[in-house]
Amino acid sequence: MYYVPKYFKAYELLPPDIFEKYGVDGLYLIDDRITWTLDQIRDTIKKPITVNNWKFGGQFSQRGYRTDPNVGVKFSPHRFGRGVDFDIAGVTAQEFRNMVRSLKINLPYITRMEDTVNWIHIDCMGLPKQQGEPIVFFKP
Repeated sequence: MYYVPKYFKAYELLPPDIFEKYGVDGLYLIDDRITWTLDQIRDTIKKPITVNNWKFGGQFSQRGYRTDPNVGVKFSPHRFGRGVDFDIAGVTAQEFRNMVRSLKINLPYITRMEDTVNWIHIDCMGLPKQQGEPIVFFKP
């Protein structure tokens, strides 16, 4: 079984090829820590979050689970269902990172965040992390 998010449809987290083949069951490819965390962020901030928007003619299709070998790096956490990129309506990526750094938002399962980019990237790649330790902020 897999976590079915409250605020996100499968097509928002999956690329078209996976969604068309598996539908909602494609969510089993995404780590539950990622989908749960997205719901927690949405519950806390109370603003729309955009991951993929390909289904409605948008440009994003590889920001959740990633299948395109020409997007990102070879061992990206997206390829393992452990990373996601997103935008929050009315909140810049830097404002969100500042909220996380100041502990206004608790992300217990997230081990890394990309820094200095104009979108938000979080992932739960295997890093040594104790409950309450800060998230590793890395530069692309």
